[in-house]
Amino acid sequence: MAVDLNEALYKISFNYVKKEPYTGSMGEQRFKVEKFSESDEVPPKLRLWLWPGPLCFEKTAEEKKELKEYDFSQEGLDMAVSFLMDLQESKQ
Repeated sequence: MAVDLNEALYKISFNYVKKEPYTGSMGEQRFKVEKFSESDEVPPKLRLWLWPGPLCFEKTAEEKKELKEYDFSQEGLDMAVSFLMDLQESKQ
C-alpha cells in the first residue's frame, strides 16, 4: 500500500528513520517512529510508539504507551503513516 507522501499529513523520510527516531504530535497525541533490532541476527523492525501528551516519551508511564511494529522498509513506513493519518481523521 503506497502512501503519497506529498499528500500525507506526516512527511516522514525513510532515510531519516534509518539513522534517527522521528517524533511528532497530533494535538495531545504524541508519536515516535524508530528503527529497532533485538540483535544483529534479527532483521530490524519499524516501531511506531503512541502516547498521550503533554509529557515526552521518556517521562510517560509505560502503561500509557502503545506500540505498533512494521517491516523496516518503505512499505512499512507507508503503513505507519497511513495508521497515523487514519488516527488523525478519527479524532476530527
